[in-house]
Amino acid sequence: MLYGFTTYYNDQTGGKLARGRAYNIELAASWLDGLVIPPREDFSFNRVCAPYVKSKGYDIAPIIGGSGKGYGGGVCQLSTTLYNAALGLPLKIDQWEVHSKRGVDYVPRHFDAMVGLYSDLAFTNMLPYAIRLEVRPQGGALTVLIYRAPEAGQARAK
Repeated sequence: MLYGFTTYYNDQTGGKLARGRAYNIELAASWLDGLVIPPREDFSFNRVCAPYVKSKGYDIAPIIGGSGKGYGGGVCQLSTTLYNAALGLPLKIDQWEVHSKRGVDYVPRHFDAMVGLYSDLAFTNMLPYAIRLEVRPQGGALTVLIYRAPEAGQARAK
């Protein structure tokens, strides 16, 4: 393991729509878990997880802005958790945007990473080897771990 970061949420995070929020986090996490990013290759959160619509499987949940609810609400917590894990490594942040000056409740102000129609979290792996994401939403803790990916022929620990 090279670096990791954890944020927290609970049954009340999102109020009446908390279940949808947790579901959206788990759905997007399933697409990122195990993803390998080769050296000098770029990663885009939206390329993997968007569009944030019902037809992709997302549920209605709280979002920041607009009407305050929409499909895919909650995935910004996952992009934020990944962003904070990425900050601990020599990954070049190519695109990143905060929600607002106010920030979000689950990380210090200016350390969130909004994703959506007009915003993305994107970075380039500047390491001389591939990295692998491990994403675990369990019991109200959302953890993103970044590992050095095994080279061809190497055993992969699980």
